[in-house]
Order: sequence, then structure tokens, then C-alpha cells
Amino acid sequence: MAFAMNDALKNAVVLNVITLMAGTSGTGGTASLSIRAGSQPSAESAGTGGTLCVIDGIGWDEATSGTANLSTSGYIGTAGSTGSAGWARLECINDSGTCRIDGDVGTAATNAFTINVNSIVEDGEVTLTAASITLT
Repeated sequence: MAFAMNDALKNAVVLNVITLMAGTSGTGGTASLSIRAGSQPSAESAGTGGTLCVIDGIGWDEATSGTANLSTSGYIGTAGSTGSAGWARLECINDSGTCRIDGDVGTAATNAFTINVNSIVEDGEVTLTAASITLT
């Protein structure tokens, strides 16, 4: 039988993830999202595909029912390369080491990281519109 957590425990765990990834809840976090071309590797891998765009300063709101949403829906980065978004790596270096969350990226709400464009053009703006951290 699987175990189940109540919302208070889920919220506490999500807050710990937010603290590791962004330093604190709220805007102006320390997490960076690298949007890359190619296929998503394991989270322990250095990564595949070229980096198309980096979006810095990402933060999340406090968790409710085990879910924390971005603290703003408009984190913007300027693309350094041209290509199709394949996957993204959320990363932060802190006292615990290098913490990573990898996921698919695209314009669909079902993507782990939702952005405004799939085809990224060098010097164009890319906006991170959604990326929830959820514990079910």
C-alpha cells in the first residue's frame, strides 16, 4: 500500500525544495532555468543539447495543498542561440551542492516548464509563464 501525506507535510516539503532551489519563497529567487535543445538526460548528467536561453531570478509563492506556483508569470530571458526547445534544467548551487530539476519545456500547459515560444530565435525574448512544484 502506498503512503499518503497530509497538506501540511506536503507544503513543508515543497517549501524545502523552494528554499534549496530559490533561496526563499517570493520573487527574486536564485534559481536559473536553462532551456536546451535536444533530448532530456538524467538529472545527474551534465546535459545534452545546446543552451538556447537562460532565465535567472526565478522564485515561487508559498505552497498550498502541496503545490507552489511561480511568484510571477513573467520571468524573461534573452535567447543566446536559435533552435527548438527540447527540455529545460532548473538549477541552483547552494550549501547542499548543485540542485537540479529537469523537465519538458514548451508552450502547452502540460509541460513541466511552460514558455511562450517553442522556436527560439537568438536575441529574442523567452518568457517562463508557468512552472509549478507539486508533491502529490
